Amino acid sequence: MRALVVALTTIRRSPYQALTSILMVSVTFFVAYSFSLLLLGAHAVLEHFETQPQIIAFFEVDAPENTITQAQETIKQKPYVEDVTLITKDEALKIYQESNKDQPLLLELVTAEILPASIEVSARDIKDLPTIKADLEAMPSIDEVDFQENVIAELSKWTTNLRTVGLAAVVVLAVISFLIITIIIAMKAASQKTAISIMRLIGATSGYIKGPFMLEGMVYGFSGAVVGWGAMYAALLYLSPWISDFLGDITLLPVPFEALGMQLGIGVITGLILGGFAGLLAVGRFIRR
Repeated sequence: MRALVVALTTIRRSPYQALTSILMVSVTFFVAYSFSLLLLGAHAVLEHFETQPQIIAFFEVDAPENTITQAQETIKQKPYVEDVTLITKDEALKIYQESNKDQPLLLELVTAEILPASIEVSARDIKDLPTIKADLEAMPSIDEVDFQENVIAELSKWTTNLRTVGLAAVVVLAVISFLIITIIIAMKAASQKTAISIMRLIGATSGYIKGPFMLEGMVYGFSGAVVGWGAMYAALLYLSPWISDFLGDITLLPVPFEALGMQLGIGVITGLILGGFAGLLAVGRFIRR
């Protein structure tokens, strides 16, 4: 308790230095929280596309019904296939009519007999899509396989790059925050060098001397983690309508409060460790002297 009182008194006596530390740590955690939500969202979007029918196989127009049914059952048995949907000739005609309902001339020229049946296939994992494509192309009576490989590959690449950039940004900001806390606490320890020397002469332990400085750093880390989370949550609430409109059918919001609470808990623990270690490092060299 004494160490905490001393730490809070020191913070109160130098409010601008304390505010600088807290703001820098807050920026670090704001970026970390934001990127973590962004990565969760990107992962959810990727999962959404993984469960959608990314591959469409069109049968030959005169393909027998038993061949179509057999192909559907065969591909459904594959362990890496999530779902298979059969589009019959009549259903294909309905889709065509719906897509061209404003052009009656086109509707008169097309009948179910000239449209091919098709199956739409979704994978359990996006990496299995090329394998599914190869399986479909090897089946009898398959005329064409439509697979938007470039779109899926680009989405996967963007997710990977986003993860790398986010991690690099958080690491850089964390190092800067750590150094700022260390420098500020080291400056305060330097101003109390005489008092530290006297305490060492009268037998004060290293833990007794380090305690207030370590707790001061922990206060900076804790405050930065909480303020950063609050700023992130306010930004999330503000941007939620735009995000919902942008994503359309992909439902990501609202973010479960359990996930936000876990995010805050991890951030607070990380902030306490970051600030505490910075405080110990800052005062350690003065005690060794």
